[in-house]
Amino acid sequence: MKRLTGLLVTTLTVPCLALTACGGDDEDFFGDAGAGDDDDDDDASDESGGTPAGCADPNDASAPVVTISGNIDGGDAWSCESIYLLDGPIFVNGGTLSIGAGTTVKGTAGSALVINSDATLDVQGTEDAPVVMTSALPEGERNRGDWGGLILIGLAPNNLEGGVGAAEGFATPPEYGGSDEAHSCGTLSYLRVEWAGFELSAGNELNGITFYSCGTGTRVDHVQVHMGQDDGIEMFGGNFDSKYLVVTGAADDSLDCDEGFRGKIQHMFLQQDPTVGDNCFEWSNQGANFTATPLTGPTVANVTCVGSGDGGEKSKGMTLKEGTEAGIYSSIFTGITNEGVLLTHQETQDIAEGGGIVMAGNIFSGHAGFAVGEGEEGTMWSADDLQTWILDGGNMDGVDPAFPSVAWGSPNIAPAADSAAASSGATPSDSFFDATSYSGAVEPGTSDDWTQAGWINYTP
Repeated sequence: MKRLTGLLVTTLTVPCLALTACGGDDEDFFGDAGAGDDDDDDDASDESGGTPAGCADPNDASAPVVTISGNIDGGDAWSCESIYLLDGPIFVNGGTLSIGAGTTVKGTAGSALVINSDATLDVQGTEDAPVVMTSALPEGERNRGDWGGLILIGLAPNNLEGGVGAAEGFATPPEYGGSDEAHSCGTLSYLRVEWAGFELSAGNELNGITFYSCGTGTRVDHVQVHMGQDDGIEMFGGNFDSKYLVVTGAADDSLDCDEGFRGKIQHMFLQQDPTVGDNCFEWSNQGANFTATPLTGPTVANVTCVGSGDGGEKSKGMTLKEGTEAGIYSSIFTGITNEGVLLTHQETQDIAEGGGIVMAGNIFSGHAGFAVGEGEEGTMWSADDLQTWILDGGNMDGVDPAFPSVAWGSPNIAPAADSAAASSGATPSDSFFDATSYSGAVEPGTSDDWTQAGWINYTP
């Protein structure tokens, strides 16, 4: 386990804060396309490298550091005047851990932040002062898997037998799942999680952010996971909604949904590393019972997925399997090394034919076609049948979305104003979703591209 030395260490124990951005309806909470509260002078960045005024500079060795080396019982409040150093797996038990705008949390090797089912996390960053959870190593020396990432444990339903599972990767794993559909794991607003996902054992890594059965009371907006060792974001059951998500450089899947997750997501940018990365979407039920309810069934709209391109090996647009449901609207999949869509298991074909999978208003460009499973994962459909089903559903293939650039580390994914994406969208019939006429994460021709905001980091 790595420890930092030569730092000013202080101790902080204060009651958690009641922050005004908690609660409210979806319109008030999720806001518009990425605007932060720019009227607060305390959120303004200084002129010496982007650290918000009044906040500890994470690159300054003399900055005050609070080392967290034991569990947090009953809640706490972390503010940006100090850097918080996670020394080992930290469990929050009971109460609320509040993290204020501009706060930096650094994880050492073997560390992780775990919000137990009797606690909540309240992250209240802003566009100019996001909360950043990152590696404790210096900039330029960081790698995927430097620390474990963020894990949230909830009590909402999943489709496991008995409805309760054990979270992966712990000597004494916390249990997740239950019958509380409205359970809240907390609020995540303007949060970036970087360089996470250390390997627990061969083929078993933690993700950037893992949501275990988080219910409808959970609020998530303006969140990025960057350069994770395994999946960027993974949901095990639960049912919460989110807007403005970014996953960049995940070594495995960008968005992995399983065990009955049924949330809604709009405005999301996913970009794979040019050499590693599997699916932008991998959605499944659970391996033992493909008909267990609730079926996995996310609904997403206005997503841009940029794959690994020529340098990738596993890169796919999406894999839908094990009888999952899905709604995929107004999205763009481009630069995919392999299949744009891989559909496996006859149960998944049956769901699609029964209307449980809907794809509409999507553009596929630069991929190796559509494919179905083989052997035990096979379907009665052929690849041609799948292609026909996709194109007959109101989607386009082989159409250039006209992005200015998909360069790794400096993407510009606002399509040209005359792009085919400008009028190809299809909005789900659900009041959660903003009505859009375009496909992709960013409106074509806009001068207000939310994926270029300062809370996002594209540096490899």
